[in-house]
Amino acid sequence: MSVAPASERIYRELRRRIIFAELKPAEEIDVTEAAAEFGTSRTPVRDALHRLDHDGLVRIRPRALCQVSPVTLKTVVDVLDVREATGPMATRLAVNHATADDVDALEAIAENGYAGAEDVRSILSASHLFHCRVAKLSGNRRLHDITEMALEDLERVFRLCGRQPLEPEQPLADHRALLQVFRAGDAEEAARLELDHIRRGREVVMKVAIDSGFFFREG
Repeated sequence: MSVAPASERIYRELRRRIIFAELKPAEEIDVTEAAAEFGTSRTPVRDALHRLDHDGLVRIRPRALCQVSPVTLKTVVDVLDVREATGPMATRLAVNHATADDVDALEAIAENGYAGAEDVRSILSASHLFHCRVAKLSGNRRLHDITEMALEDLERVFRLCGRQPLEPEQPLADHRALLQVFRAGDAEEAARLELDHIRRGREVVMKVAIDSGFFFREG
């Protein structure tokens, strides 16, 4: 089994820490300290940080320092706009590509993922798995990558907000209705249902973000 290059391993781990809010906005990452932690030279750390900078997750600073990027309400709105633009497209393509076994697997993800979910973060994690699978079924790798990045950004938002109570009934009902349309092979109706689902979710996301008081209004 091949081993990922050092820069890739560092990138994945630092990205995970940022998404899971283990590294908070404005927290500094020292290249020398990171190299010592990961047991590498500074070069793969710099390479990883430049990728994270490209992702918008850090800001490179002079003297071997960088800072975790802030999350603003504008950031949240931008991510939600991406979901509205790409979610229906991914769903439409997925319906045209999915087999009966694929739909069965999607159903298992939905039913198992929402079992026991009781707050925004756990519900979002279940939704993340479901929608990433739909995007993968689209057969469009770029669309899948965009979807995954947007959902990770939303996961970061909710982890920064802390735990917020939320019932899983509505998103689960939405996914069950979507699966019925998948089985019927109606791509346009599936895209419409997905857009409605994303817009309902948008209201929840914005309310949680605003009520948390965590996010700056300006980018």
